[in-house]
Amino acid sequence: MEAPFRDGVVQYKADGQGPVIVFIHGFMENARIWRPFLQRLTTRFRVLRINLPGHGKSSVIDAEHSMNLMAEAVNAVLEQEKIAKAMLVGHSMGGYVSLAFAELFPEKLTALVLFSSSCFADTPDKKSDRDRSASAVDAHKMKYITSVIPNLFFERSGVKASKRIYKLVKIAAKQPKEGIIAALRGMKNRPDRSEVLRKLKSPVLIIAGHDDFLIPLERSQEMAALNPKAQLVVLDECGHVGFLEQKKASLKAIQDFAMAKIL
Repeated sequence: MEAPFRDGVVQYKADGQGPVIVFIHGFMENARIWRPFLQRLTTRFRVLRINLPGHGKSSVIDAEHSMNLMAEAVNAVLEQEKIAKAMLVGHSMGGYVSLAFAELFPEKLTALVLFSSSCFADTPDKKSDRDRSASAVDAHKMKYITSVIPNLFFERSGVKASKRIYKLVKIAAKQPKEGIIAALRGMKNRPDRSEVLRKLKSPVLIIAGHDDFLIPLERSQEMAALNPKAQLVVLDECGHVGFLEQKKASLKAIQDFAMAKIL
């Protein structure tokens, strides 16, 4: 399905019936990453999986996809589906988008799950790294993809790890380089949203990989301390992609939280 958004479209999928859960993927991912969660969740919930602008078959909208722009794209889907309220689950960049949504449309948020994500802005060093990444993507997209994705994992060797890495590489390879660069620019320029998290009235779940190279556990603990309603679940032997490395534990955490907070 597609929702019109600015001069393009936002692609999404909808399954099940009940209170709404919207899954928002991370950088260089797409809606397919959430497919293994469907069977358990769609018995009780209506599940939407959105391809953010520049990802999947959603349009590249601009040279920079700000987190606000992507949050507005999520809202365009909710408007088309006539959904008044939803729980958002955002992985990594999807968490940045979810926090932007929480700031822009707080009345539409029933609960929030930040999955290996952060409310804090990029440091100066990280901003410089985003610029280098954008140049690397522009010069040789596949070389960038194959160099970055293995670092998302706790386990990087062996047959199982190789299959997981290949799965994400295959997904990332389908993204247009313009969309990847637009997302990098948007992440670089996103504001700090620690106050949004602090003041959020909706229930919050923070899921963290114990061995996440990108979002250290200490940062997730710091985030959880900002909001008295926030719950923290730590996935052992897990890097940045818990939906692959600790699928059962990730699904259980999201399902239990949804059952308690929005059912």
